[in-house]
Amino acid sequence: MNASTTVPKRLAAVERLRTQVATLPLTLDVEGVAAVRKEREDLLSQLDDYVLPRLQRPDAPALAVIGGSTGAGKSTLTNSIVGREVTRSGVLRPTTRSPVLVHHPLDSGAFLSQRILPRLTRVTSEAPEPVQPIDPNAPRITGLRLVPYDGLAPGLGILDAPDIDSLVETNRDLAVQLLQAADLWIFVTTAARYADATPWTMLRQAAERGAAIAVVLDRVPPESLQELRIHLATKLRDQGLGGAALFTVPESPLENGFLPAAAVKPLRDWLRRIAGDDRSRSVVVERTLAGALRSLPPRARLLAKAAAAQADGWSQLWEETDEVFIPARSGMLSRLGDGSLMSGQVLSHWQESIARGDLGSRLGGTTTTRTQRIGAALTSPESSDAPLTSTICEAVSAAVHHDVRTAMEQVVTTWRKHPYGVGLLTARGHQVTPTEREKLLAKPVDDWRRAVAEQVTKALGQVRAERPDLVADEQTVVDVMFALAVAGDHADTGSQAAAPDPAEPALAGGSTTGARLAVEELLGQESVRSIVEAARADLLERAGTVMDNERLRLERVLESPEGLGLRVGALLDAASAVNIAE
Repeated sequence: MNASTTVPKRLAAVERLRTQVATLPLTLDVEGVAAVRKEREDLLSQLDDYVLPRLQRPDAPALAVIGGSTGAGKSTLTNSIVGREVTRSGVLRPTTRSPVLVHHPLDSGAFLSQRILPRLTRVTSEAPEPVQPIDPNAPRITGLRLVPYDGLAPGLGILDAPDIDSLVETNRDLAVQLLQAADLWIFVTTAARYADATPWTMLRQAAERGAAIAVVLDRVPPESLQELRIHLATKLRDQGLGGAALFTVPESPLENGFLPAAAVKPLRDWLRRIAGDDRSRSVVVERTLAGALRSLPPRARLLAKAAAAQADGWSQLWEETDEVFIPARSGMLSRLGDGSLMSGQVLSHWQESIARGDLGSRLGGTTTTRTQRIGAALTSPESSDAPLTSTICEAVSAAVHHDVRTAMEQVVTTWRKHPYGVGLLTARGHQVTPTEREKLLAKPVDDWRRAVAEQVTKALGQVRAERPDLVADEQTVVDVMFALAVAGDHADTGSQAAAPDPAEPALAGGSTTGARLAVEELLGQESVRSIVEAARADLLERAGTVMDNERLRLERVLESPEGLGLRVGALLDAASAVNIAE
C-alpha cells in the first residue's frame, strides 16, 4: 500500500475512533472512573492536538516541545537555541504565563491556524511576558504565544512548555498536553535531578508511545560530564529509550542571559538538520506518528473495559426503577377503578346533587319516579356552582399526580443510596424534577372529560330524535356518567341489578344505584353500559400513559446496558480498524 492511499485510510480510521471515544458514556462514578475519564481526556487531546492534524498535513512543519522539571533551565535553553530572549527565564517561574512557540515567519500560517492545539487561543507577541506571582489556584492557560523569528530555520517550531512538576496543577496538565502534541520531545533535566521519579514517568510514557525523544542533561559539572553522561545513557537504555538523542550542557556562566554558543551548538545543529532536511524531518515525524497510532488501540481497549464495567451499575438503577414503577402503576390504576375516588369532595358533591331532590326531573323523568322520591326525602343542602364533573376531574388529576410524584421520589431516594447514583443526580438531577400537576395532567384529563361528554351528547341526540318532547339537563346526565365511571365495580350496569329500596339509606352515603337506573330509563341500559365502560377504560389508559411518560422522562437519565454494550463493541471495532490501517 503506497503513501497516497495509506494516509487517507489512517485518517478515516482515526476519525472514526475519535468519534467513538468522545461519545463513550462514562457517566457513573464507579470505582476508578476518575482515572479513566482523565485518560479519555488525554487521548482526545492527543488526537485533536497531534494525531489528526499530522495525518491531515503530513508535510506541515514539525513541532519540538521543550519540557522538563522546575528549574531545569528549559527557558534559558530555548532562548539560547533561538539566539534571542523569547521566553522568560529565572528561578521564579511565571507559572501563569502562556507557553511560547518560536517559529520561522515562513511557517506562520501553519502555527497561526487551529490545525494543532485547537483549544489554545493564538497570541502573537515577540516580547517575553512580565514575571507574575506563583498562584497554585491559577486557572487553566488558554493562550499560545507565537513568536515569529527569522533566526530560526524554517520547517521546525520550538515550544517552551510549563514545568511537568509545577505547583500549579493546570500547568502540569498543560505540560503533558503539549508534550503529547509534539513531533519531537526535547526533555531537559539536570545533573542534580535526572534521577527524579517524575521525569522518568513521563519518559516511560513517551517510550511506550514511540515518540521521538531528545534528552538534554543540563548544568553538568565539567569534571563529571563523562561519568554522568554514561550513567544517564544506561538508564535511558534500561527504560527502553536507548534510541533517544542525548545532549549534555556543561555548567558555565551565562553570557548576557544565554548559555555559551559552544555549549548548545550540538543541539542547535541537530535541530537545524531536522528542520532543513525533508527526509530527516519526515523520519522524526513518522516515528512519533507511528508510535502514537500504535498506542491508540490499547488505550481505546482500556476505555472500553471501563465502560463495560459500568453496565452493572446501570442495570441496578434500571431494576430499582422497575421495582418502584411497576407496582405504582398497578396500584394507581386499581385505585382509579375500585371506587376510591368516590370519597371526600367528590362524595360530598355527589350527595349534594342527590339531596336536591330533582335528579329525576333533570334526567327527563317525572316527579313520581323512584329516584326523585328518594332524593326529595333527603335534606337538601345549598347547591354547588361547579358541575360534579369538574370535581371528579379535579380528584382524578390530584390522585394521578400524587401517585406519579410519589413513584418518582421513591426512585430518586433509592438511587441516592449508591455513590454513583448521587453523582448521576448531581449531573442530571434537573431532568428528574417532578412535573407540575397542571402541566402534567391538564390536557389528558380535559381530553377524557371531553370524550365522555361527546358520547353523552351523541346518546342524547339519538333519544331526542325519537322523543322530540324530551326535556333533560345534559350536564346532569354527564355528571351521572362520570360518577358511575369512578364509582367502582358495584356501580356496573346490568339487568340483574336489584331495584333500589325507596328508603335505601346508602343513597345518602354515596350509592349510585338509583342514579344509574334513572339514567338507564333515559338512554337505555346498553347505551349507559357502553359509555361507562368506555369512560373507565379511557381514564385508565390516559392515567397509565401519564405515568409511563414520566417514567420515560426519568429513565432518559439512564444508559441502556444493552446500548452501552453496543457502544463498547463499536469502540473496539474502531480500535481494530486503526490497527489494520497502519
